[in-house]
Amino acid sequence: MGKRHVLITGSAGRVASILRQHWGDRYRLRLADVRPVADLDLHEEYVELDITDLEAFTAACEGIDTVLHLAADPSPQADFYQSLLSLNIIGGYNGFEAARRAGSQRIVFASSINAVLGYRGAEAVSWDVPVFPQNVYGATKCFGEALGRVYADQHGLSCISVRLGSPRFDQGGDWDPEEPSHRISPRDTAQLFARCVDVEEVEVAIVPGISRHKKGWQDVEDACRILGYEPQDGTAFPRALC
Repeated sequence: MGKRHVLITGSAGRVASILRQHWGDRYRLRLADVRPVADLDLHEEYVELDITDLEAFTAACEGIDTVLHLAADPSPQADFYQSLLSLNIIGGYNGFEAARRAGSQRIVFASSINAVLGYRGAEAVSWDVPVFPQNVYGATKCFGEALGRVYADQHGLSCISVRLGSPRFDQGGDWDPEEPSHRISPRDTAQLFARCVDVEEVEVAIVPGISRHKKGWQDVEDACRILGYEPQDGTAFPRALC
């Protein structure tokens, strides 16, 4: 069996850069963005893609096993009519529909901790609690998670939504293990999304995107159980020495 062929939208962004750095040539990558992506390796190709264009999105998905849909406006302060409607609602929908039309096997949707931010880290939030966004950006991510249910049930498309926290956790940084954390380290980010690509027999799932923390905002065990994710970083581990 050859390498899986993965389309990454939003490939000029931070998360995609983390994945490319840590994954190496694990997959064949089609990197899609409206902005150019630099320093392509032999296992990578770039396609210019406006995610609001369904026909172009469908063409970008041709021959793709897994669509990793990262592209969106990531700002909790983004305006609905100026940005969120086109990028997060229409662009979000187009990812699922393009994957279906092109015959892809799976879509991995980058949701956000903002889908359940209303719980405020009082206790580790499980994947199956009611959504509780605190801003319209978070509500658009709830919409994407709901699309995953629709496309899995109605079209047989495997859909995994990742409620991603900030991918900036530093094991050697300044953190307090008693403070609730929603962060994930770069290497845990890469492992988590690789498990989303590789795991078998998942029809639909919502998983947390955090490292292992003494007091995590989400229940990381959901991702461990569903995906076989094994976080290497977090406040549950000793601080790394420089």
